[in-house]
Amino acid sequence: MGDTSHSHTHGGEPCGGHGHDHGHSHGHTHDGQPCTGHGDLDSQEVRDAQAEAQAMTDVVAAFLYYKTYSLNTAIYRRLHSIDELSEEHRKIVSSLGTIDKIKKAEELLRENYKFILNLTYANTVGSMPNPNEDPDKLREFLKMFFAYRERTSGKPAKDHHMDKVISTLKQFVRDWSVEGKAERETTYGPIMQALDDEFADTRPEERGKINVLVPGAGLGRLAYDICCRGFSAQGNEFSYFMLFASNFVLNKVEQPEEITIYPFVHQFSNVANVDDQMRAVRIPDVLPSELPYKDTADFSMTAGDFIEVYGDDEEKESWDAIVTCFFMDTAKNAIKYLETMWHAMKPGAVWINLGPLLWHFDNIEGEESVEFTRDEFVQLAKEIGFVFDESKFRDDVPATYTANSKSMLHYTYSTFFSVAHKPK
Repeated sequence: MGDTSHSHTHGGEPCGGHGHDHGHSHGHTHDGQPCTGHGDLDSQEVRDAQAEAQAMTDVVAAFLYYKTYSLNTAIYRRLHSIDELSEEHRKIVSSLGTIDKIKKAEELLRENYKFILNLTYANTVGSMPNPNEDPDKLREFLKMFFAYRERTSGKPAKDHHMDKVISTLKQFVRDWSVEGKAERETTYGPIMQALDDEFADTRPEERGKINVLVPGAGLGRLAYDICCRGFSAQGNEFSYFMLFASNFVLNKVEQPEEITIYPFVHQFSNVANVDDQMRAVRIPDVLPSELPYKDTADFSMTAGDFIEVYGDDEEKESWDAIVTCFFMDTAKNAIKYLETMWHAMKPGAVWINLGPLLWHFDNIEGEESVEFTRDEFVQLAKEIGFVFDESKFRDDVPATYTANSKSMLHYTYSTFFSVAHKPK
């Protein structure tokens, strides 16, 4: 199918930003400014563009800082702790193979960094040297880049951004690996079945005219799987961490399982054995460009705030279905999400939802947030006008999110599943 269409809606896209293609019929470029300058933009638009450019630079910095950060926090600190032990204890630790384990982890972290460099390079449109060509040129670039970061930001990268880089590796497991299949079946499975049931009278080869929107699409697997059922699917995502990663896996990979990552190498607690911690995961399990209905169904990703993009007039009553998976609790104000969905859905359209209510901005300093119970949330949706199919409502769907299947500790959500319609 060629490159998966990506369109940007963050507004004020900085020069040297994502290298995604445009052209899908549902693509958006709201407020997108050319790289030739701000022209007659008002001061607020200039500030927004500058903030956007800074946000992208922060994400690039986090990806590029992965190796240094990981070596300092995961490797050197542990080796130092062992050095501080008594000689007798150091001998015991050494005999167990613990030092060898840490050194092996260092090797695998460096392998992860090779992948992360390629991922970052694919998203920066020539702003950095090709990591596979001249290592000296890359080292010089990184030296200059982080010297600039120190002068302008005071530190190479934000701590919470480093956590997101590591979690992005786990997102690849969830969405694009054989190991993530069980988790996908638990969360995406009920959604796919409900979508099939809703349009059971339409053959897959004729479903391309049915437009399905997937907000909070992450790395794009759910939208991709929906498209594999014959529907035209569009994922929407706001996080640059997810957008960088999804662009890479959707557009730059040429063979199934061509990439090997080590997503659990950072976990030193609740580990049964070294092999579990060091195990490799190959991605992607399928080649995203190989869509069974690519002649009849469109697949695309858009970047931007869900409310801003799909609350726009040109999106009014455009979608036959909206699918939300672990998404609704990302709202600062869920009422705005619901109103935006209502605006974008055609009369008679279906909304299929599965997820918990881990309100993302709860108790975050400087952020406004309104939290609702499940019952309050459902009542809110009814107040907007959604009509729920009570026979399909479930309040006890156990689900994990980017879980390490071999960890000694697991967090399981008791999610709720619902199917609702916008009346005709």
